[in-house]
Amino acid sequence: MTPGGRPEPWIMPRSDSQLGAGSTRVLLGRQGIFTADRELVGYELLFRAPGQIGLRVDLWSARQQDRATEHVIAAAFHVAGGQPLDRVGFVNFTRSYLVDHDWVGFSPPDGVIEVVESAFADEALRVRLSDLRAQGYQIAIDDFVGTTSQVALLEHADFVKIDVRDLVSQGPDLVARARSHGSTLVAERVETRAMLAWCVELGFDLFQGHGFEPAIIVDRGRVAA
Repeated sequence: MTPGGRPEPWIMPRSDSQLGAGSTRVLLGRQGIFTADRELVGYELLFRAPGQIGLRVDLWSARQQDRATEHVIAAAFHVAGGQPLDRVGFVNFTRSYLVDHDWVGFSPPDGVIEVVESAFADEALRVRLSDLRAQGYQIAIDDFVGTTSQVALLEHADFVKIDVRDLVSQGPDLVARARSHGSTLVAERVETRAMLAWCVELGFDLFQGHGFEPAIIVDRGRVAA
């Protein structure tokens, strides 16, 4: 992040020999979030880098995940010449990024703060989320499986996202816990019509997955390497 607090892209080691020595592409992953009628309402925004395939950001250290978050924010909202998103963007945040940064890097109408499943719901995080909601930000809980920390964050959540694989393993009671504070429910990894129909029956509001569209890579421009 620059001294002035503006998020900066993460320029990882490159393997793209076609680029000039002085610049590199800034990439952003994007997957749509839809209603059951396939109306696009937003995007989950994902870390991508030139020459890097199959990145498992969820397995990285907290510091690396924070750097990936900063890259996503920079690519989505701060790269010079990048077109504004036409829908709200859901951005993954660790506990450390939220607690350690005074500004999340975008304004409330532009993005949703998506708290990753590994975030520990201590007092500092709960106070931070309460303050952010007071500023007008919307909060999402990612990959809800009903952990103690996730349940403690439900009162702050506008959205709760559930991977359908966890829904299959835990059953409909997981949905009941997720909606206990009136949050909008988002089903992730919806890939078939049968799974969509089941999720609609269970009361999910929004849907994400290959049954709607795969994640794509968007070129947001170039920056100096």
